[in-house]
Amino acid sequence: MKTNRMKKLGALALTGAIGLFSAPGVFAAAGQTISNTATLNYSVGGNAQTGIESSPTGNSTPGAGNGTATSFVEDRVYNFTVARGGATITVTPGATLQAVDFTVTNTGNAAQGFLLKGLNNADGTADPFGGNVDNVQPTALQVFVESGATPGYQPAEDTATFIASLASNASATVYVVSTIPTTRSDGTTLLANGDVAVMTLVAQVANNNTTGVATDAIVTDDNGHASPGGTGFGDGSVNITAGTAGAPVADDPATEQVVFGDAAGTLDGTGAADAASNGQSSVNSSYTVQAAALTVTKTSTALWDPVNLNSNPKAFPGAYVRYTITVSNAAGAANADLTTLQDALNASLALDPDFADGTAANNPTSGPGKAIEVTHVSNGVTRYCTGDVGDADVDGCSYTGGAGGTISVNIATVMGANATLAAGQSLTITFNAIVQ
Repeated sequence: MKTNRMKKLGALALTGAIGLFSAPGVFAAAGQTISNTATLNYSVGGNAQTGIESSPTGNSTPGAGNGTATSFVEDRVYNFTVARGGATITVTPGATLQAVDFTVTNTGNAAQGFLLKGLNNADGTADPFGGNVDNVQPTALQVFVESGATPGYQPAEDTATFIASLASNASATVYVVSTIPTTRSDGTTLLANGDVAVMTLVAQVANNNTTGVATDAIVTDDNGHASPGGTGFGDGSVNITAGTAGAPVADDPATEQVVFGDAAGTLDGTGAADAASNGQSSVNSSYTVQAAALTVTKTSTALWDPVNLNSNPKAFPGAYVRYTITVSNAAGAANADLTTLQDALNASLALDPDFADGTAANNPTSGPGKAIEVTHVSNGVTRYCTGDVGDADVDGCSYTGGAGGTISVNIATVMGANATLAAGQSLTITFNAIVQ
């Protein structure tokens, strides 16, 4: 009988325990008190007895209300991620206010603030998107938080340099904004297609409702971890003093304790390799340069001479020589808006004012006074302009006159929208010179 009664008692106690731990969860935030009371129901000799409630110190008095709840204060975990989706940001040499967007997400159990910092990476750093290694150092580095007024970086709207408060499981968009130089890190080599600058966003956990000041940074936790701090957060003037790691603090159920739960990122606020559980997190992104890749080729061919006319002509005094200047933009390059071209002729040459057609009669190609032909080869558009001495460049072309003069072509004026060369396109400028 005793054995049977013990089995029944054990079974009932186990049933109570299962009921306790399988009850639907109610999530509390950091700092809230979580309380539970267990009730044991049992029988003796087949007779149900009054249940006994639990107590942290033990309770043996049956009846409701005689137990005491077991309570603890939910501790705070500072957990967050910094992510960069999508792809590299395409930029052109000399471009200003170029924004790379990142996402900061609070995965901790309470609202918290964040101090922010953007970093250039060292030359040779790998592009996270698989491009070339870093060889460009952007300037005027700034960091801004999306205001939500208009999607995408808006200089007049997105002016905050820190995240004041971010609720648990909420996200914020942060921009690292830079000016792209015209040369590589060596300061002399012009940027080329495929050059890369790797950028990092570092987020440092701070007090909720921070005003962006360094003293709001949370630099230690209760598990012996510390933040490395760093200079130049926010608007570049916020310098965070590193925390001092102490011995781990034993769990105290009556106190809200704090734990850094962040995973290791790429760089920390000092520019060193980031570590887990240091109150900071980061991720890399990149700019990839898309520059125009122009090639200028100039060729000449004898067109007509006064002896042979156009039958196997030679370049002697009185002969006409045709020059063709070809400007081509390589595949995969950025659009190039062509502006002007100058060509100073040799003293033994003078510009043919009528752009003779090279036939036996050597007539003007497009009427008298049309000395220069400009053709957007890819678009099939041709324009002619004058090269008269004293021409005020009304039509976009001029010539200083006489032997050894200088031809000037304002391509933008002559061609309008067709002055732009997209990747893989070409434009020619053609004129005749008369051998003196």
